[in-house]
Amino acid sequence: MKARITEIIGQYVAVEIDAEGALKLLNELHNMTGKGGEDLSDAIRMIKNFDAFYEFMRKKFKDYLTPKKNLSEMIKGMVLVDKLKLVKRDGDKFVVIIFDRSIDRSVVEEALKRLGYSYETETQSIY
Repeated sequence: MKARITEIIGQYVAVEIDAEGALKLLNELHNMTGKGGEDLSDAIRMIKNFDAFYEFMRKKFKDYLTPKKNLSEMIKGMVLVDKLKLVKRDGDKFVVIIFDRSIDRSVVEEALKRLGYSYETETQSIY
């Protein structure tokens, strides 16, 4: 199991991971940081219904899906997921999760290690 971590312009951390691993990673990060509310539940719903949301993205010519965010959670700094990108490659389903700026790269790396994922890193990308 392998993932790819990228730091995007604006100090956002992104992870490309298989769809099942994405669900595990989000839950692990929620347990580690305590962050994530409406954005987390909406992101999980999008990943669980991958095919429907992938078709929606394709039909609407969208690159990213933005989970619903609660304004009070945004003010308190409790948001976990900024955006999602659903990708199909060679019949496999992958998710690019762009985390909120408040999520540090080291926390994401630790969560991946706990889940048994190896990862490669890129320093900068514009995804």
